[in-house]
Amino acid sequence: MGKNHKQAAAWTVYATGILLSLGVYLASQLLLTLLLVKGTLPEGRSFPAVAVCCVLSAFAGGMFCARRSALGTLAGGMLAAAGFTAVLVAVGLLCWDGITWMGHGGILLLCALGGGLLAGLLSSRRGRRVKRKKLHK
Repeated sequence: MGKNHKQAAAWTVYATGILLSLGVYLASQLLLTLLLVKGTLPEGRSFPAVAVCCVLSAFAGGMFCARRSALGTLAGGMLAAAGFTAVLVAVGLLCWDGITWMGHGGILLLCALGGGLLAGLLSSRRGRRVKRKKLHK
C-alpha cells in the first residue's frame, strides 16, 4: 500500500522558519529586557546579548528549514536566515531612520546571516542505509 503524504509547498517551509526565527528573537528580546530592568544583566553587556540572541534565533529558523528544504541543507538554512534578516531590515527602515551600517546594526545583520550559515553547516540529512547482499560461498 502506498503512503498518501501530501508535500507542503516550498514557500510554507521558509515562511514557517522565518516566523520561528522572529518568535525566538521576540521572546529573547523580552527576556533580555526583563534581565536589564531587574539589574541582572549589566547595561554594557546588552549588545553582546542581543547579538547572541540574533544568532540563536536565525539558527533555530535555519535548522527548521535546512532539514525540510528541497534545496539542500546549506541553501535552506541560508534562505531562512536571509528572510529573517530582510524582516529585520524592513522593520528597521519602517520604525527608525534606518540601520546604521557603521554602528551595531550591520553587526546584528551579520550575526543573523552567521546563524543561518551555522544552521546550514551543522544540519545534516541522515543518509539511507543501503542493505548489502551477503555473498554466500
